[in-house]
Amino acid sequence: MNQENSIGPAKIPFTTFLLKILAGTGGGVVGTLVLVLIFLLANSVLTPLSGNFATGDYISPIFIFLLMIMVFLSSTVGNMLSVFLLALTEPEKYKRKATAVTQVFIVSLVIFLVMVPVYFLTTSIDVSVTAYAVALHIIISAQVSAIILEIISNYKHALVGVYGVTFSILVAAGLLFGIAGLTDYSAAILLFIALPVVWGSIAFTQSVVTMIYGWFARVYDKDFLASETFYGKDYGKELETPQQKSENKAKDEKGADFLRNN
Repeated sequence: MNQENSIGPAKIPFTTFLLKILAGTGGGVVGTLVLVLIFLLANSVLTPLSGNFATGDYISPIFIFLLMIMVFLSSTVGNMLSVFLLALTEPEKYKRKATAVTQVFIVSLVIFLVMVPVYFLTTSIDVSVTAYAVALHIIISAQVSAIILEIISNYKHALVGVYGVTFSILVAAGLLFGIAGLTDYSAAILLFIALPVVWGSIAFTQSVVTMIYGWFARVYDKDFLASETFYGKDYGKELETPQQKSENKAKDEKGADFLRNN
């Protein structure tokens, strides 16, 4: 069946569903490995040179800088790899992989720059508060990355992707803060499990939302969340395609030439 003319998003086979979970979680795990590698290198190289990063109420600027670099590199690698692997699980749906990965890198850089003052502010309050800033950074960057993939490669049902990613982030946030609340090492827990949990949740929850919505749309024979579906005062209007815009512009120019020449 032609997906462009079908009701609802394409059905997700069970094998693809499992692959999506592995792809999302795998990308997050690789991002975490990057974080661990930087952490180990910092401990083995920087600590002997600069001493303790934190002593009493004092937090070394090196610690803040290192933390920001760790989070930026690990989240960027995790986001880019997760987006790429998820796109591979449904190649007919996600056709613009290179564009999506490039946009993910750009938005990761922008989010990092926005978060820099937040890190300095939270470290001036308490190191434990900074852990929640790290979790916020990872959650936001993953959410935006997943939405970028949906919008760029899945225009017709991009709204389904937005709903799915939003629910995924709520689930991931609940899991992260729930796990952190059960242990005395909440900062370390949030730092090292955030990426796999967030991307695993995106892959799982978004797929479930897509399957439920697809079933619902086919039962009622109406694509409620399709980009071409109109509501309210927009109902009955048609989207003007680029070709139609060009034709209308040509007609307007002909009319203007007629008026000028007569």
